[in-house]
Amino acid sequence: MAIDWDRIGQREFDRHVEALLYRMFNGSAGKVIAVNGRGGDDGIDVQVSTDAGIRIFQLKYYPDGFPGSVKGRRSAIKKSFTRAMKHQPVEWTLVVPGTLTPSERSFVDRLAQGHAVTVSVLDRPGLDNGFADFPGLEATFTRNQLREAARDYNQEKALLLSGDDLVERVRALGARADTVDEDWTWDFERRGDLVVRTLREQHPLAHKRSPITMRVVGRATEMNTDLTAALNRALGFGIAEEVTLPPHVLESLTIEGPEFIAQRITDATLTWKPVNPTASVGATAEVSFLTSENTVAARYSGRLHAVGSGGLGASIEVDVYGARFQMMLPFNRKTPAKIRFTYKLKGHEPASAIKIL
Repeated sequence: MAIDWDRIGQREFDRHVEALLYRMFNGSAGKVIAVNGRGGDDGIDVQVSTDAGIRIFQLKYYPDGFPGSVKGRRSAIKKSFTRAMKHQPVEWTLVVPGTLTPSERSFVDRLAQGHAVTVSVLDRPGLDNGFADFPGLEATFTRNQLREAARDYNQEKALLLSGDDLVERVRALGARADTVDEDWTWDFERRGDLVVRTLREQHPLAHKRSPITMRVVGRATEMNTDLTAALNRALGFGIAEEVTLPPHVLESLTIEGPEFIAQRITDATLTWKPVNPTASVGATAEVSFLTSENTVAARYSGRLHAVGSGGLGASIEVDVYGARFQMMLPFNRKTPAKIRFTYKLKGHEPASAIKIL
């Protein structure tokens, strides 16, 4: 089903085009920024920063074009172009929902006269072709999600004829999940009666276009000293350790974001797990202790275990002689830093145990 450009309106047109440009250009091709025009867009609706320079996209919702007989439209386009030239873009693109006539295209081409800029048009054929390259994104804007989901659910009750039938049906259900939201989707797996869902971004800037936040309310009277300290390390400084809040401690968890994920959860177990290690993990590291005169009192070689960050500060974890240094560095420079040192002597020879101690 193609997008009905003639009827979606200015607001949805902007939303559709911004999402498409994020998919087309963000990442290796450049950095995409959509401008909120409430304070004046200064001639920019969407900006793409590339190695060659800035590309500016100007969005005009003119479904029936901008013929010379319609007062104000061509002057509005020219005004936007003039404002955009202050930013010295390498390319300026007019985005419209209709197909341009020869007269309209000539008008756009003439805008480039006297300017060192490439002028181009992204009209209906280009938009349709762009969405065709991202069928999941197109489906997000065109499908009746509730009806499609109900149809798929009834299909899941049908007989499975083979293992391949199961694979294809799961793959189709995954494709349907990708159309629920243009920024986020669910990956899923079944473990017996348990279905595990994993939230995944559909493009690198999903967290900026559609941020997701969690608000946790705990029962302070049920928190013991060890759990409080572990939460402070994990959430405050990003220490790579697993922390679990059992149901008697967790009063509620509120998730705010897209409609399909926003919810308030009670009577649940909440577990934080370390994220995947950074590329530098395992690199050679050195821990040095300095005197008050800034001379080295002791120096130890080790391996980088983790680098993290949280609400209170950053953290660095280094393994030295089988022990682990966890250094927690507050963002507030007036707050003292903390070092946590953990080790196990079991199984070590006396010589290595002495080094650890």
